[in-house]
Amino acid sequence: MDNSYKTKNILFIILGISVILILVVIFSFIMFFKHQKNNVNEVIKNSVVTMNYKTSTADFKLANLTPMSNEVGKALRTEGSYFDFAVSSQLDEDSSVQYEIALIKDSESTISDNDVVIYLEKQNSGSYAKVDDPKIFMPSKKKTSLGSPAKSMVVDKVTLSSEKVVNYRLRMWIREGAVVDPSGVYSVKVKVFGQAN
Repeated sequence: MDNSYKTKNILFIILGISVILILVVIFSFIMFFKHQKNNVNEVIKNSVVTMNYKTSTADFKLANLTPMSNEVGKALRTEGSYFDFAVSSQLDEDSSVQYEIALIKDSESTISDNDVVIYLEKQNSGSYAKVDDPKIFMPSKKKTSLGSPAKSMVVDKVTLSSEKVVNYRLRMWIREGAVVDPSGVYSVKVKVFGQAN
């Protein structure tokens, strides 16, 4: 009788542990697929150009308010210090598409544009290369021909004649020598504007 009681307890313990392991695996799958859904949640279409964000929004908030040199800023690799996104094109026969990537400053930003450095890279053969040298945020005075609004900053303009996916990485930092309020904020929305030719 004592052996059968121990055997039943061992079976219940093994059954309990098995149920817990199954629940942990199910929960892990649910969280994984929920995160995957967020990766493509924010899709914007303009003509035949599509932008996909690796996060759930198109907003990029400056996380580190420590002033730094361009060399240090270009090498930022910690999570939150860069913003990854992709632009893809779908073309009809005998057509091309022109698009531009614009940064639209959030109205809640309190840090001066003159203190924020923008640096965009494009993936080429598996590694990222600069699109242009680091620049201070320079808002445009008027709406562009492709549709980027006034007060936005165009960081890349491309013409494609074939279907393609282009991966980008955007970095922002406070320029070296700037004095900013430690409670200040700076945020931009990353948008693509384009049209078929």
